Amino acid sequence: QKEAEKKARTIEYQFNKAQEEVKTVKKKTDCEIKKLKNEAKEKETFWMIAYMILVLLAVIKNTVFQKDLFACIIVPLRFWYRYIEWLIHPSELNILGEKEYFSTEWSWCLRVMAIVIVVGIVIAGEMFVLKKIEQYRRVWDKYSIRFIVVSLEMIIISGDALRRFMPINLVVLFGMINIAVMEIRIYCRGANEIH
Repeated sequence: QKEAEKKARTIEYQFNKAQEEVKTVKKKTDCEIKKLKNEAKEKETFWMIAYMILVLLAVIKNTVFQKDLFACIIVPLRFWYRYIEWLIHPSELNILGEKEYFSTEWSWCLRVMAIVIVVGIVIAGEMFVLKKIEQYRRVWDKYSIRFIVVSLEMIIISGDALRRFMPINLVVLFGMINIAVMEIRIYCRGANEIH
């Protein structure tokens, strides 16, 4: 019986020692896996940044895309300037193309209505955009960034040829393509969650 107890203790000791060795090996492999993942992530980040810099240089080189980018900034500013000018002196064009100014009472009524409409549109637009940003945040991942970069690159490369067939602002086209892709991803994710 003493021999059996001695054998049981030695087996238990060997078992505990083997468990400790397994734990240390597991810790080492976990550390190595974590280290390799970090290295891969760093390399991926480096190459993504390098690729984005190349795309940025291509944007700088492409004059059509630059003009469209400036148009996306200048056109809304021009509309805002016209709106402010109209708000100060409400008028309309008559049949001959001359400006006719409204009476004082009617001018104030138009000003108040215009301000209420613009504020309402701004508030509704902001609520819509914030809702969409939250939806995009849920489906955003590394593939989204890659698609944005690839679509930007394709628009930069084929921008001149696109302009011959479609008179569209390339920045607007870029935005429409990426919004459509994100909406498709949101729809697919919603369909997958239902089933």
